[in-house]
Amino acid sequence: MPSSLLFASSSEGRVYTLSTSSAGWREFPYLGLEFKKISAVPNFMWAIGGDRQVYVHVHLLDVPIRVKEESYENERWLPSIGFSKMLLPTDRFKYSSADGGQDRSVDKIRLPSMAWQWDGDWHLDLELDGQQLPEDGWMYALDFPASYSVKKSWNSYVRRRKWIRFRRYAALNSWCAVAPLHKDPTQEPFIDVSIGGMSVPNAAPGTFCVWAITAHGRAMFRTGVTSSAPEGLRWTAINTPSGSELTQISVGPTGLVWAVLYNGRVIVRTGVTRDNLSGEAWLDVKTPTVSGSSPAPNGGLRVVQVSVGMDAVWCVTNDHHAWFRRGIKGDAAGISEDAAIGKGWVEMVGNIAMISVAPNDQVFAVGASDRALYFRSGVTSADPTGKKWRQIQCSMQISRTSSSISIVSHKSGSSSTPGSKHQSFSNLYSKEKEKGVVETCAAIETIVHSSASSSNGTVSRLKNDRWNVSCDSPPTNIGSLNLNERHKRRTAVSLRESVHASSAPVADVTVISGKFETQLKNPRAWSPVRSVGSVVGTEAHPESDSAVFESDSTMHHGSDAFLGDDDDDHAGSQFWTECEIMWSCVASGAVSVDTNNIPNWFNEQQFAGDGKVDVNANWRKDILTKLTRRQEDLAKLEQTQRFEKAVELSSWIKSADARYQRPGGEYEDCVIELEWVSSNTDSSTSGSDSGTFTVVNPDGASTKIQFSLSDITCVQCCSEPSAPRLAIHASHLPVNCSPVKLQFPSDAEMEDWLSHLSSVCSQINVLMGKPANNAIWVTSELGDVFAFDAANMRAQQMEDSSKGSSGYVERMDVSTCETPYNNTLYNGMPCGTELTISGCVYDDADQIRFDLQCHSNIKVLPHRVDKFRVIALHLNPRFNERTTVLNSMNNSEWMDEIRNDKMVFAPGATFTLKMRALESYYQILVNDEPYANYKYRTDPESVSCLYVSGRVKIFNLHYRSPTPIISLKHMYWRQIGGHIRRVYNSGVGVVWGIACDNTAWVYNGGWGGSFLKGLEGSGKINVMIDSHMYYVYENQRWNPISGFTTKSLPTDRHLWSDASGRQKRSKEHTKLFSTHCQWISDWAIDYNIPGGADKEGWQYAIDFPASYHGQKKLTDCVRRRRWVKKCRLTSSGPWHELSHSKILDAALQVLDDDADSTKDDEDVPITAWAIASNGDVLIRHGVTASNPRGDSWEHIASEQPLIGITVAPSGQVWTVARNGMVFYRYGISNLNRAGDAWEQVVAPSGVTFKAISAGRLGIWALDNQNRLAVRREITKTFPEGSNWQFLPNVDCGFRSVSVGSEVWAVMCNGVICKRCGITKDNPAGVGWNLGIAGQWTHVSVEGYM
Repeated sequence: MPSSLLFASSSEGRVYTLSTSSAGWREFPYLGLEFKKISAVPNFMWAIGGDRQVYVHVHLLDVPIRVKEESYENERWLPSIGFSKMLLPTDRFKYSSADGGQDRSVDKIRLPSMAWQWDGDWHLDLELDGQQLPEDGWMYALDFPASYSVKKSWNSYVRRRKWIRFRRYAALNSWCAVAPLHKDPTQEPFIDVSIGGMSVPNAAPGTFCVWAITAHGRAMFRTGVTSSAPEGLRWTAINTPSGSELTQISVGPTGLVWAVLYNGRVIVRTGVTRDNLSGEAWLDVKTPTVSGSSPAPNGGLRVVQVSVGMDAVWCVTNDHHAWFRRGIKGDAAGISEDAAIGKGWVEMVGNIAMISVAPNDQVFAVGASDRALYFRSGVTSADPTGKKWRQIQCSMQISRTSSSISIVSHKSGSSSTPGSKHQSFSNLYSKEKEKGVVETCAAIETIVHSSASSSNGTVSRLKNDRWNVSCDSPPTNIGSLNLNERHKRRTAVSLRESVHASSAPVADVTVISGKFETQLKNPRAWSPVRSVGSVVGTEAHPESDSAVFESDSTMHHGSDAFLGDDDDDHAGSQFWTECEIMWSCVASGAVSVDTNNIPNWFNEQQFAGDGKVDVNANWRKDILTKLTRRQEDLAKLEQTQRFEKAVELSSWIKSADARYQRPGGEYEDCVIELEWVSSNTDSSTSGSDSGTFTVVNPDGASTKIQFSLSDITCVQCCSEPSAPRLAIHASHLPVNCSPVKLQFPSDAEMEDWLSHLSSVCSQINVLMGKPANNAIWVTSELGDVFAFDAANMRAQQMEDSSKGSSGYVERMDVSTCETPYNNTLYNGMPCGTELTISGCVYDDADQIRFDLQCHSNIKVLPHRVDKFRVIALHLNPRFNERTTVLNSMNNSEWMDEIRNDKMVFAPGATFTLKMRALESYYQILVNDEPYANYKYRTDPESVSCLYVSGRVKIFNLHYRSPTPIISLKHMYWRQIGGHIRRVYNSGVGVVWGIACDNTAWVYNGGWGGSFLKGLEGSGKINVMIDSHMYYVYENQRWNPISGFTTKSLPTDRHLWSDASGRQKRSKEHTKLFSTHCQWISDWAIDYNIPGGADKEGWQYAIDFPASYHGQKKLTDCVRRRRWVKKCRLTSSGPWHELSHSKILDAALQVLDDDADSTKDDEDVPITAWAIASNGDVLIRHGVTASNPRGDSWEHIASEQPLIGITVAPSGQVWTVARNGMVFYRYGISNLNRAGDAWEQVVAPSGVTFKAISAGRLGIWALDNQNRLAVRREITKTFPEGSNWQFLPNVDCGFRSVSVGSEVWAVMCNGVICKRCGITKDNPAGVGWNLGIAGQWTHVSVEGYM
């Protein structure tokens, strides 16, 4: 599970963070400002400072926030002067938005605030729907608005071109203040702030809801807060019921808002939806009451604080008791009042001062008497109230400026150990019973948004000089200063020098009209010292705002470095200690704690009276004594090894009832048996273990199928919803019988058999632990990860020839085969290959033939597909003519034949035929005597098989090759563990993976996980949590009488179907395919469907199937909408998280220059590129075999959002954009690994690509029609090549492609295949060698050689 952060603030106003993957607190670098309240979501934190103003902090973003500003320049054609900027009065603006409704003059587009900076100048966008525009960027249309085209036609009366410019949020990893409500900040300061809403149903990704409370008790909503606009736009006052003054507020992940009034009552905001994030009305909820007593208006319980989670609301009353609200349903809170207000309060045991609920409803609290932090254990969906409070006891890394240093310096350490905090547990629990009370609630009124909004999101910018004392040169005894005096002095200065964009005096604000492209010298310089405010619409000027552009050495230990690594000491600026921190606030909105994998935050050992561990305890001595005796007994047993073993072999049989799928038929009942025989010899030697797998009828009278375990090539799960299934692939089974598919009564039984079969097959193939560095990695449709390790196959095939050279030999006993005989030559006949055939010619033989055949040439014609035969060598002894013919065939036509009258074959005689592939010819030997040399007429590497016919008997066949002979049908695919969608292998031991939710993972060298169910594995196995979306499409057709209706034509698709419309689907019958999955949302309309949707989620088209759009047109006769439901999959495997950034695609490559300069594989630098979730490019620095995770990301800007990336061994970087365009990175060299700019690679008209892969065999790409293409004429002078050559797509198409020293691909039917016959003259190859149909989706051979 990806790590996440828990935030908390101390009584001193310092902010700390605790990672779920760490066991120690880290203090935010103190830069002169304390904080009263904090609220956080992943990567974003809002806080109330000591000056009672609002601050925002953006952190842990590997990809900077970049926003593209667009402006369309419009022109109309006039008869006299041609295209002109003189538009009609009814036309759009000269510079407008895309729809023409807004004036977007370039000189009027300003930065939102000084937290932003321009990233480049205005320039033209030369792309239109994946097509390249001319250099002037004009696109033409009949009129405004209309469909635009690249080429101008005779009726093009209007044209436009798009100007773009990017702006970057420059205040990352620092506090940035948000503008006050008034010119005088003291007029209405803030007292509370809360951020949430990241999971508002159907809202756009990256949407947030920020609410705040002012000192006047007013509720303020911050509009426009998103992941790309962390500051938002402006404050909007939300009316509250008459006489209601708010004191505290909380926002849940779904946007549900609860607020506490000064009189202790609680109100709830209802109607929060994607279209109305601020809600519609307030509802009153009665305060908790103790059972048996009536609520008193003045002396009863009063709520002092509330916290909202996904499906839970907790509150704290004035007697320091915690209460849980039953019946909350966050997903439905926006449309259901009952789901928003719940059903009743349940009292919890505890003495609590403050509480915080995480997005997954885990609960954290601050103790009332000891001010310690607590975690509520046992909180699940079945038991949302949990079991007990557990104190979080972690070491502390504090700043040297913290006053806690003085505490540490005056203590010896014994009283500040985690054990001393156990004394406070008696203060936490004050009651023994938990009581439930149910009340009703009444609606107050529906409140309309106030039209008098606050200022336009402006923020104040504090001067730099007043912070010199507190930040640049902090006093050595800062902990002894009076905090109140420091706060008053600092607040007074800030209030005097605040600057407001709209209301400040003219002398204080300089309006900048020029353009400044100067970049920040030090982006980290944004801190509370320098960026506590920004002026809306005013850019940073290098003269008037020099502090923004100057580097400051005091900022190098900023919060970006602080949050990045859990192990760095940051040059002594902070240190670890055990001290008593008085906590005042905890924010859990950014943390996600897995109840099955609790972080290492707790230290609940038994301590002696002085707080130290009692090492002399009796139980400890007893354990040590037993361990000592066990070690002595083991030493005695080792002396018995000189005796003979009583049992040499051990065996066992496992059987179960299942259902077996007949070839091409239905499932029928059967009994399966697994017999295993294991020797006591060293398991590392091959052939020591054996076994059989048998499928028999239920009565046991007959056997359906039986095969040896050594024949198994893959065991994988192929379950479907409510149908747990296994697929067993075996090499020697009949074609129609492989794979053997079995269905089990339950998931548990299926997983039990999967674990046993995987374990025994791995033992037979002597494959345990980490695969070889050059292994081939694949993933299946269900996210299972497999690897093929050729180490054992290489060792078995390696032989030394009589001439002293070594090679790989495959011996085939074909004595039982009759002619015509066809045998695949998997490596072809490259130079150095030798084929030896021994046999006997029958007495009545008329002629025999030996052919080295190639893959057929395929030509796709308009109405048919023709295949033309190709034969590289045709050896044809003709006994009736007493001659031997040698020839070749190309495109089904024989070439000039060569006749040799020397007869070395004779009827009734045995023979030994050898064919050797030399540099330019085949050398043919018969009975070890040279017979003929045949010059190549066809590339020998394109040879695919040996064909023998005639009256001849073949005894043996020996195939020697300079490279390992890999039979795709005999490759053993071993499951590694984990749940990964895509996998990438570097070839030197570094393997990355990407899950379905785009979380990046790094392979840690282990083997095992949930699929082994506790059987022998290796390495560290971590919990992996992934998410998956289920989609169902609702289809309707328009009727002239009733409009859109569910009544469709007989030829139409199903009313409820998949995306293609071919498969019938329904929401009611959609089931999870595994017990490891669980639903985490209900069915909801998906408004984020590609192509857009209207307010009800519908997409419209002329007919099924067609191109869909979001708004109905006159000719639209059909419509559809997509329903989505989300599930969570929990698995485990030898993987750990790479970083917090979500990754769409990645590429790992060892460059040729780096491989030549480094001898040790552990030190070889690995070039690692990736595509972030927003389409930008990232480079991972510091990736080596010893550091597979690397150190940090470097961002590379891209104007087009990208979806695919690849790196060639030469360092070339190729990418695929979301619109299907291909780009090449220009300017990459040893001194400039990041390159200079992106250059578009022109594709054929109408072709859009979706994936690309680069390796030693060229650049291969996959288009949206599932066709493969290879880039031709790539040279050092022109590394981008000249054109694309498409392979004929005669089968079902391809899912993915991977290029290394070989080219492998996965077909759409799940079959893995390898391209053969690739040469310099023919980079596209000649054909495919097919492997097993393992439901594969992605393959990685970049590291295979």
